[in-house]
Amino acid sequence: MAEVFDKKKIRQVFRDVQKHLLIGQLIRRFSTNKDDIRQTALGQIDLSNCRNVLELGCAFGAFTEALKDKLHPAAKITGLDIVPEYKPFFLEACGRAGYAGTFSSSGINQIKKYSAASFDLIICSYALYFFAGMIPEIARILKRDGIFITITHSQCDMQELVSVIKKIMKQNDLLNDKQSLPIEILVGQFSAENGERLLTPFFGRIKAIDYKNKLIFQPSEIDHFLEYFQFKESFFLTETAPRKKTIVDQLVRKLKDAVIEGKNISMCKDDKIFIASQPLIPKET
Repeated sequence: MAEVFDKKKIRQVFRDVQKHLLIGQLIRRFSTNKDDIRQTALGQIDLSNCRNVLELGCAFGAFTEALKDKLHPAAKITGLDIVPEYKPFFLEACGRAGYAGTFSSSGINQIKKYSAASFDLIICSYALYFFAGMIPEIARILKRDGIFITITHSQCDMQELVSVIKKIMKQNDLLNDKQSLPIEILVGQFSAENGERLLTPFFGRIKAIDYKNKLIFQPSEIDHFLEYFQFKESFFLTETAPRKKTIVDQLVRKLKDAVIEGKNISMCKDDKIFIASQPLIPKET
């Protein structure tokens, strides 16, 4: 994992903030489920007394912005990420939400420096699989009556695309039946399927909410699908850089064949919300 998803490679994928924003818009446009998953998560609980909030893997602050009118008026939100380019975007999101904000690009290890029971609310969307080993620390810094909300993918995420790419790689002797793609390994570290099991040792109460979704591209919209794939390409093809062009070219040909046949491109994008409370880690005195 360290070789595939080290900080340098993650920064390379996500440091183009404008591109990341556009991909987010693309996902919303082609999703069959039009409900805002963050609003779905936040609508489950009363957060009006939350004053000290932490967003992990905050990126440009989409989850933070969804907190508008939901926290105590004097709330302060801290954003943690490893991509410094997100800072102005995150602080703007705090402003739109109506709360004071600070940003740190020192990464997830920063939470080890926080005192126990520091935060009323910790949120994390589509990032916990990068640092699932930090769940004990998340519980440690959460107040006894605090809430941890995290959103993650199902292991079916983009499986249709994963299957096609694995087939192409096997045909080119770049993958065997026992190997997984980087994106499968990543999502498998904290997913809809294993999230509750990973949280249970550290939280006394966990609520899980399914969010069913698909991305569907019409034949005339193949370019939008390729735009999405190119943004995430490193998570599919990290270890095949020498022959990456071969894999991508064959994938494009398969997609164009589907277009000629008038077939839609449909991809699983099921997610899950976990709302965890009653942290079980002993607090510092």
